[in-house]
Amino acid sequence: MTDPPDPEATPEHVRNVEKTLTAALKTRPLKKESLERIHAAVEAEWLAAIGAPKHRSVRPRFVRWALYGIAASLLAVLIAFRVTAPSVQGANFGSISRLAAVGLDVRSGFFQHRAVRVGDALRVGDQFTAPGAMLITFDRGGSLRVATGSRLSIATATRLSLENGLIYVDVPESVPNPLRVSTTVGDIEHIGTEFEVMSDGQGVRIRVREGRIRFTGKTTTLAAGEGTELLAMPGGGVTQRSVDSYGRDWLWLAELAPDYEIEGRPLIDFLQWASRELGRHLDFADARSRQIAEHTILHGSVRGQLPVDALSHVLTTTSLAYEIRNETIWVHTGT
Repeated sequence: MTDPPDPEATPEHVRNVEKTLTAALKTRPLKKESLERIHAAVEAEWLAAIGAPKHRSVRPRFVRWALYGIAASLLAVLIAFRVTAPSVQGANFGSISRLAAVGLDVRSGFFQHRAVRVGDALRVGDQFTAPGAMLITFDRGGSLRVATGSRLSIATATRLSLENGLIYVDVPESVPNPLRVSTTVGDIEHIGTEFEVMSDGQGVRIRVREGRIRFTGKTTTLAAGEGTELLAMPGGGVTQRSVDSYGRDWLWLAELAPDYEIEGRPLIDFLQWASRELGRHLDFADARSRQIAEHTILHGSVRGQLPVDALSHVLTTTSLAYEIRNETIWVHTGT
């Protein structure tokens, strides 16, 4: 046998309380004249209650201290209202397209919290720790993939702070207002690219999968292109080395790849999307293979499929086949 549900714990009751508090916290701080009138009224009531004369020269000392206490309490309440009053709603940063968890608890300001789910928007000023892997889609184009446990703060519509964790930015060069990622050791700005950023107590690692980025650290500013890894240390030092754009280190991205709508699209567009998602260059065995890809129009859907599975599924419906040769997806005719 279970206890009956607590009526004060229902979602409806919680929402009503939240609305009431939000409305109350919007009250503006009282003006000086209003505070003086309240002070005088409280003083008069107190003196009347204890039967003391109203003239200040004969007011007992304890009455004076009591009034000081009341004024201090009133001031504390007003300060609390000021601190917890909700700020103007921030601009949209992006919307959650995929989340490997039931919901996400987002904090904004000092005490403001809200629960968001797939389809909801994230706004400027939001701070959160990802309870599961998530995909954020930008209205202006591009996406952000966030690994489980990553802590982020959204500063502006084009700037976020990665406190700890792992993210992957994919923003086309054609998108205006480049996204900037701030870390403990410096800022990363994309120049039309795909790049990964990992931040922990030991430093920040940046891997450029496509395009270019600009890193501005404490002591240096440098650009890095495709296949480059930067390791920035807290002291300001930056090391650089080459890195593959495919392989085991990139597998976590597959589960978060945005769905590609193939209906009515040319096959070659889909192949280019798959090559970007797999971090491998697209190549054709001959001119005939490319011509087929350019003139074949696709139908159906590959929603929910991993990029490599979608590639296999789509090509089985055409006269083309493919092979993965290290960094290349090689497309040809025949089996």
